[in-house]
Amino acid sequence: MRNWVLITGCSTGIGRALVPLCRGAGWGVVATARRPESLADLPPGEDLRVLPLDVTEDASVARAAATCADLRLKALVNNAGYGQVGPLELLRPEELRAQFETNVIGLHRVTNAFLPLLRRQPGARILQVASMLGRLSIPLAGPYNASKHAVVALAESLRLEVGREVAVVLVEPGAIRTAFRETLATAWGDLPERARGTRYEAVIGRYLALRKGQAERFAMDAEDCARQLLHALDAAHPPRRVVIGRDAFWVAKLKALLPVAWWEGLLRRQYGLD
Repeated sequence: MRNWVLITGCSTGIGRALVPLCRGAGWGVVATARRPESLADLPPGEDLRVLPLDVTEDASVARAAATCADLRLKALVNNAGYGQVGPLELLRPEELRAQFETNVIGLHRVTNAFLPLLRRQPGARILQVASMLGRLSIPLAGPYNASKHAVVALAESLRLEVGREVAVVLVEPGAIRTAFRETLATAWGDLPERARGTRYEAVIGRYLALRKGQAERFAMDAEDCARQLLHALDAAHPPRRVVIGRDAFWVAKLKALLPVAWWEGLLRRQYGLD
């Protein structure tokens, strides 16, 4: 019988790239998105189910779990998320709350809803997609940094609690060429107007240019990243942690080696905060 994997956030990026890779490897895929019409071009088949899933809504998650009750669900990939960025002193509490509601509370909500189904299958696993920014922080990405630090902590705690029954794999990608980066500008909302006339006005422009340049230089394709997730899904002994991308590996090493004052000075100069 076919094993199934449920993937959140399949409309673009890593989630979208993972769907055909998993199907090609023999998995049945439950592809989910807030707007299921964004998945309409996926080739139909007995190995695919498309479901609407909003990770911020209890009822939506409960419906998705009930719909999957008949499947041999062996894996869950918690991939849905977005990046709320901006100077912390200009950030509204509701913006920070919304960031955590999707990236942290939503991930936790989905995990708890599907754990009973996963426990039925020997060798089941959960892939919690965090970020290289779950281990370090950069300026103007405080909300996103904080949410991904929380994902790292939740994944490591969950592994201690349920890891004997369901493996928990922490995925930490670096820069990925996905629509995620194009949505950064929309995540600002009216923040550029709030920054006008402050010290952050020029910093925001520098931030966008710097992140774009870093993406062009270091970012890997979403499909290349998804292949490493597929390896963790297929592995007989799933890894505890998957670090993806040269930038994720080497930046973490650099931070560990440099004195804190040097590291912070480097970031301030890089982002125009000196």
